[in-house]
Amino acid sequence: MPGPRLPIEVLEARGRKHMGKQERQEREDAQPKPSKEVKRLVAPAWLPDNLRPEFNRIAAAVVDLMPKLVIRPDADTIANYCVIYESWKHVTNLANAVLSAGDLEGAQAWSLVQDRYFKQARACATDLGLTLSSRCRLVVPEKEDRGEDNPFLRLREVKRA
Repeated sequence: MPGPRLPIEVLEARGRKHMGKQERQEREDAQPKPSKEVKRLVAPAWLPDNLRPEFNRIAAAVVDLMPKLVIRPDADTIANYCVIYESWKHVTNLANAVLSAGDLEGAQAWSLVQDRYFKQARACATDLGLTLSSRCRLVVPEKEDRGEDNPFLRLREVKRA
């Protein structure tokens, strides 16, 4: 199964894709673009009050990390992450309590629930670019200027002159 289509800027910065003007324009038109840069995300009304500080902390980090890629629906993903993370913490405490009591079957059951919450939180974090691997896919690599230290390019310039 092929991976998701990378933005044109990433492909060109990697130097792996050379497109004609028409193909480039078609790809640019098909790429999702935010309507405007988001300065601040607002927590959804359904988010409990005790999770709003965590929402604000994560939302500020996401907006700082990639201001041109954040859109308003990302607020729901951040809110879901906060709810899932809080549930994971609660289930972790329950699993630890059951394990301390010596109930191995109960601990196994709670650890399965804990694992589900962890996977859901990880999926939300990946969607938001909060993991290292997801950030690497979102960040456009910088072009390096290799003209000065490349002997082949210097030789080519000498031959042209």
